[in-house]
Amino acid sequence: MSKPVPLSQFLARPAALGAAPMVAAVSRSAGPALGALAVDAAELSSLRFRAPSGYRVRELRAAKMRSLAGVFDEFAAAFQFPYYFGENKDAFDECLRDLDDFLGEAPGYVVVVRGSAALLADAPSEREWFARAMRDCADYWAKRQIAFRVVFQGEPASPRVAVLALD
Repeated sequence: MSKPVPLSQFLARPAALGAAPMVAAVSRSAGPALGALAVDAAELSSLRFRAPSGYRVRELRAAKMRSLAGVFDEFAAAFQFPYYFGENKDAFDECLRDLDDFLGEAPGYVVVVRGSAALLADAPSEREWFARAMRDCADYWAKRQIAFRVVFQGEPASPRVAVLALD
C-alpha cells in the first residue's frame, strides 16, 4: 500500500518554472489527478474550505452518476455547462477544457465525488473512460499552470488513484 499523499500537496497547482523540486515532482501533470479520501460526509464537504484560495470546488453525487447520462447531467449542473452541451464524450471533454468560461478563471478546479462507489455502477465498463477523461483534463490544465483534481470519497478503486490524507 502506498503512503498517503497530504491533501494540500495533492491539490497544489502544477509547478511553475523555478518552483521547489519537491513540489514540482508531486504537482506536475505526471502527478496524480485522482485521489481517494476515506472520510465522512462532513469532512468531505470541508474540502471546499481546505482547497487553496481561489480554487473552484464542486461536490457531485455519485448516486446521480450511475450511468454515463448521469455523469453528463451531474457535471453539467455542477460546472454550469452551456445549454448546447451535447451530452456525449467529446462534448464532455470539450466542456472540461472550457471551465474558465463557465466558472471564471481560477488557479484550480476540484471535483469532489460523494459516495464514489456508486459512480458508473450501472455502466462499469465506462469507469476506465471516466478516469482517463479526468487525467486528460488534468494534463490539459497543468500545461496552463492550473490544477484539476478529482477527490473520491472512500477507498481507492484502482492503484492509479492516490490515497489521500487530511492535513
